[in-house]
Parts: sequence; C-alpha cells; structure tokens
Amino acid sequence: MTTVTVPNQLLTIEDWDALEETDASRYWELVDGTIVMNPFPSVGHQLVGQRLVTRLGTQLPDGLVALQHLGVTIEAQFPPTERGPDVVVFSRAQVRLDAPRLDPAHVRLVVEIVSPGSRRTDRIAKVADYQYAGIPAYWIIDPAAGDDGRFVAYELVGVAYKEVARGSGVITLERPFPVTIDVDELLTFD
Repeated sequence: MTTVTVPNQLLTIEDWDALEETDASRYWELVDGTIVMNPFPSVGHQLVGQRLVTRLGTQLPDGLVALQHLGVTIEAQFPPTERGPDVVVFSRAQVRLDAPRLDPAHVRLVVEIVSPGSRRTDRIAKVADYQYAGIPAYWIIDPAAGDDGRFVAYELVGVAYKEVARGSGVITLERPFPVTIDVDELLTFD
C-alpha cells in the first residue's frame, strides 16, 4: 500500500506543482487550495473519453485539438483551483511539452463523464467552476442517466451557462464549433 502525505494547509499553485504524484490509482484536483482525491477513472469511463476525443478530432476546425485529462486553471489567485476535465478542446497553439496546465482563455470546451460518486460535482460544482473561468462550452456525459440526461450541453451566454442540448442519440451543435456526436454509440460497449 502506498502512503500519501497530504499537506495540512491550503496550497498555492507553486506548492501544487511541487507535489510528487505518489498514488497512480488516484486522480487529483486542486479546489480552493485543497487537494481533492478521486478514484482513477474506470476502463469504461476512459473508453468513452477516448472515443469522444477520436470523434471530435475528425470534426474540429483547424487550430483546435482535443485531449484527455489535462489540468485547467479555474482560479490562479490564492487559494487556487485547478480542475482536470475528462476531455478538453483547446487552441493547438497552446501545446507545449512543459505546460503544467491550460489557461481557460485558450479552452473552447470541457467535457466531464459522470462516474459513480461524481454526479453532484460534475452537475453542480464544475458547472459553476467552468462558468466562472469563462469556458465557452461544457458538456456532461452521464452513462447512468435516463435517455434525456445522458448528454447535456451548456453554452456560456454572458457570464452564465445556458443549457442548449439534452438527450441521447445523435446530437448536433453549431457552437463552440460545428459538431455531431452519437451519444449512444459513445456509450455502447458491445
């Protein structure tokens, strides 16, 4: 068993960067200077994310890229918050080998795939965080939800998110870029 030493005070971004990742079975985020530890995403969860990145990759306009599990700064000022969305679409110009996280100004879309235990965080806390950071679009994919809640898309209108799509099956959106996603195909493992 791995012993993880967690600081007993609020962290700065510099403190966060200096921490060694000692437990590969956990997924870490920094929320208001506090470490939040979650189980690493399941195989099915990661497969859905990988499928989504692949589908987005064939439809993204030039200059954008989609990747899994990148840190996005929500608040850099003390106490800082850094979230780790399941999928992030951002400006290709921001790809750097040494970049520890993305600035939200360069992010066009974040996606969370709901896991057991993350429903409240993904549907409430992260909506508020991504909205606060000014990220233009946020999608939630919830494999356990009923057909009308398996996919929810939000678009930033002014300073608040507005729900612009909900459901299952084929979803077509024009913003933040033209894209068509077959939600059922993403979530089928046969």
